[in-house]
Amino acid sequence: MAPRIYSIAAHRGFADALVAGLIPRYAEDELGLARLTLLLPSRRAIRTVTEAFVRVAGGGMLLPRMAVVGDLDLDETLGPLLDPLGAADIPPAADPTRRWLRLAHYLREVEGDEAWTGPALLRRAFEIGRTMDRLLVEDIAPIDLLSERVIGIVGEMASHWTRNTATFLKVQQYWIAEMAERGEIDAPERRNRLFRHAAEHWWNAPPPHGVVAAGVTSASPALARLLRVVSELPQGAVVLPDFDLSLDAEVWDELGAAGNTQGPDDPPFGRDDAVTHPQYHLKLLLSRMGLAREEVRAWHRSGLGATPPARSKAISSLFLPPRASAQWVSLPAERRRLSGVRLMETAHPGEEAQAIAVLIREALETPERRVALITPTGALPAASSHNCAAGISRRTIPQVVRCR
Repeated sequence: MAPRIYSIAAHRGFADALVAGLIPRYAEDELGLARLTLLLPSRRAIRTVTEAFVRVAGGGMLLPRMAVVGDLDLDETLGPLLDPLGAADIPPAADPTRRWLRLAHYLREVEGDEAWTGPALLRRAFEIGRTMDRLLVEDIAPIDLLSERVIGIVGEMASHWTRNTATFLKVQQYWIAEMAERGEIDAPERRNRLFRHAAEHWWNAPPPHGVVAAGVTSASPALARLLRVVSELPQGAVVLPDFDLSLDAEVWDELGAAGNTQGPDDPPFGRDDAVTHPQYHLKLLLSRMGLAREEVRAWHRSGLGATPPARSKAISSLFLPPRASAQWVSLPAERRRLSGVRLMETAHPGEEAQAIAVLIREALETPERRVALITPTGALPAASSHNCAAGISRRTIPQVVRCR
C-alpha cells in the first residue's frame, strides 16, 4: 500500500487542523475516535491536541488513545500504548539518576588523580550520559567516533578528540558491564527496541483500527522505520508539521544530503548541510523513511485560528539558506510581508520584560484571549510574569512556552 504522509502548513494551525481532519475520517460511529491511536511527540502535544478536540468537537466525546514517541526529551515515557507490544521480552530501563552517579564514579576511577571533583565531576558525568543517549538514538556505535572518517573531520583537534573519546569509551564500557549484571539497558536503547518491535508487529499484523503519527519531527532511525510502517497501514497516516511543499527544488537541494548519501563511503551529513534550517530535519526524516518529497501531500483541513497563506510564504522566504537568500531582493512584497508582527528594540532585558508584561496585560483584557510567550530561556518569562502578576488572577497568567 502506498504510504500516506501529509503536511499541515504553519498558517493552518496544526492541532486544530489535525483534529478537524481526524474527526470526519475516524468518527464513523460513537466509538470510532476512541479506537484511534495517536502517536505524538511530547506530553505537551497530547495536552494541546486534547484541547483542540474540545474546541473543534464541542460537546462530550471519547478521545483517541495517545502515546508519546518523540525523543527530544529522553526522560519522557512512551506511554501505555507501545509498552504491551513485546515489552515483556525487553529488559527494563536503568534508573537515570543511578546511571548519572555511577558514571561519575567510573569517570573518577578512569582518570584517577586527574579527575575533577564535586559539581564539575557530576556535570561531566551528566554530559557523558547525554552523549551516550544521542549515540543510541542515532544507532551510532561509540567505536565509530574513532574511525578515520571522524578523525579526518576534527582535523587539528584529533589528539584532543582521541584522548577524550577513549575516556568516554572506558566509562561507557564499565557502565554497560554493570547494566548486564543487573539485567537492564539504557532508556533510549529500550525505546529503540520497542519501536522496532512495534514496527515488525504492525507490519505482520496490521491493527484493525486507525493509527496516526502527528507532529513527530524526530529523525531517529528506529522511529523513522516505525513511521514508515504507520504510513502504510490500511488505516494509518503520518502528518508532519509545516513541511514546506512550496519550497523550490533548488532550495531543497541546498539543504544538503540529510542522510541521503550517493556512495557507500560518503558521509551521511555533508560539510555544507544546512542543519539549522527548519526543513532540514524533516528532509532527514523523509530520507530515513525512504520517501521522496513528492510523496508528501497537503492536509485537507484548516484550524480555527488559521491565517492567510501569505504568512507561511513569508516565513519560508525568511529562512532561505545562504545561496537561495540572494533572491530576497527580487521577492514581491507579499512574499516578504509579515502582517501583524512587530519588532521591538529595548535598551536592556529589564525594559524588555516590562514591555512584554504590559502587552500581556493588555491582551488579557479581552475575554477568552489566549497569550503565549516563546523565549529561549526562563529568565525573561519569570521577569515578565512577575511584572504582570499584580491585579491578575493566577488563572489568567499566560502559559509560558520555552524554545529549545
